[in-house]
Amino acid sequence: MARLEPTPNTKYRLFALSDNNCAFPTCKIQYVEIGRAETMLEICHIEAAEENGERWNPNMTDEERRHFSNLVLLCPNHHVETNDEKKYTVEILKEIKSNHEAKMLRKSSSEGILNKYQSSLVEVINRISSSDLLGNVDLETVKSSFNPEDKINYNNVKRYRPTIEEYRVYQGRLTQIYKEIELQGSMKKEQLLENVKALYLTAKGEILEDNYSIENIRSNADNLIESVENGMWRLLENSSNLLKNIPYEAISLSIKVILVDAFIRCKILEEPQKNDN
Repeated sequence: MARLEPTPNTKYRLFALSDNNCAFPTCKIQYVEIGRAETMLEICHIEAAEENGERWNPNMTDEERRHFSNLVLLCPNHHVETNDEKKYTVEILKEIKSNHEAKMLRKSSSEGILNKYQSSLVEVINRISSSDLLGNVDLETVKSSFNPEDKINYNNVKRYRPTIEEYRVYQGRLTQIYKEIELQGSMKKEQLLENVKALYLTAKGEILEDNYSIENIRSNADNLIESVENGMWRLLENSSNLLKNIPYEAISLSIKVILVDAFIRCKILEEPQKNDN
């Protein structure tokens, strides 16, 4: 079967979060001319698109291979350099991608993009909460938040630690939006958080298989969070009237804020237990 090209939506998301720059941490080339980045940067697969390619994973589907989470933008020189699969493992390339996109989002955050597009958080909440992943069940009351640092350490979160530390400061703003939604008599907050929980339970089944021990959860903590984040994007992209008037940077920030809030509310990963080392 021929390799699948990334969807237009995936390409747009990749370039929107690239800051027009190669993701390699020491690369100094930035393409400031409109359209130049799309011409010069190459869409590279972290795990190969085709058999015999670098970091080939036979257990991935073709859809997974062309998914946003498996793609990173590199200049031609660093694309060749990262073909050294012994030096540049899957985890290292994922970290390079994550760090580069986090840097770009911090820049957007410092520029106040969420203030400029204040509707972004509300629109993302509306679309993710519009799905019903758990079916006809009673929605749980949201539990009190745990100390993020305790939960990070308990679950051995590494790659997503900077994300949690970066976006926890937005929890107050999100809580205020939730309060305004509740005053309208809506259950969107509960539905959204239960959908996030459903995505986490699905991720546990797919990634952990039959081993749900805390040790296995800790070994796969970052992959579990990543799976939930990808699931949130799928719900958003599959909703009607995709947010065409809001930049991907604002949408990405909104998803990060909601993801971190759900982590703190213990909808993702496990609650710290005093008697469990």
